[in-house]
Amino acid sequence: MKKLRVRIMQITHTVTSDEEGRTAEGLLRSKLGLSTTMMRKLKKNSGVHLNNSPIYLKQRVQKGDLLSFNIELQSNTTIHPQPIPLNIIHEDQHLLILKKPPNMLVHPLKHEPYNTLANAVIYYYNQNNIEGTFHPISRLDRNTSGLVVIAKNPYASNLLCKQLHTADFQREYAAVVHGQIKQRQAIIALPIARCEDSAVKHRVHQSGRRAVTHYSVVSSLHNKALVQIRLETGRTHQIRVHMSHIGHPLVGDDLYGGRSEGINRQALHCCRVSLTHPVTGSKLQFNSPLPRDMQRLLKL
Repeated sequence: MKKLRVRIMQITHTVTSDEEGRTAEGLLRSKLGLSTTMMRKLKKNSGVHLNNSPIYLKQRVQKGDLLSFNIELQSNTTIHPQPIPLNIIHEDQHLLILKKPPNMLVHPLKHEPYNTLANAVIYYYNQNNIEGTFHPISRLDRNTSGLVVIAKNPYASNLLCKQLHTADFQREYAAVVHGQIKQRQAIIALPIARCEDSAVKHRVHQSGRRAVTHYSVVSSLHNKALVQIRLETGRTHQIRVHMSHIGHPLVGDDLYGGRSEGINRQALHCCRVSLTHPVTGSKLQFNSPLPRDMQRLLKL
């Protein structure tokens, strides 16, 4: 088995007047969002410093103090680097926002370890001497295109995962569906469960998990509709299952009743992501235009 190469990244925070008098531990947990696992590691390794000196976590902080801690970056060498081009929308020390093409997995599978987004990102890190790991926050199906958010370290990943199903983290999709939708705007709130007779397919079923999809019709042409969709939850195949259930499957989605008319994949694209930066707190929004294969569908 290959060993994991461990590197260190330092995170710093300057104490504000509102935070004065709190314990370092309380600040790390509530304000900086450290998980119980990360706190345990910091305690074990004396990994928290105040003004560059190690401290006990129960010590209280003052306005202007510099609170810092180290996080481990473990390079999982089981992901093989591959020179696959990346479409980078945004990058900083903690985040990588990419536009994924269709027909590409986000993460390797045991029987399919190559030609994934992860392989491409690890190669990019290596070539550019980037201290980062691969933590996809918003995953897309193989044949769904569009924006993918990747955290470059466990700290950013932990905070973004907490945002994922809140108002701070919003994902919008564009889909081309079959038929003319009579209700131009609606919320589909129906639970989704795995089909008992399939390892892949899902369905609407009362035994399933809560799933909420907001949609609005943007335009209609030639018995197809361009639909804008916002996810409130993130169940497997949620958009595909919900749109098929109301009688409007995605064009090209043969798993859920769509027909392959002018496209060789489901017509689904993640076109917008908005989030709060896990470290700076700034509001970020990223956009990706409708890909050409979906544009062509609206002209057929």
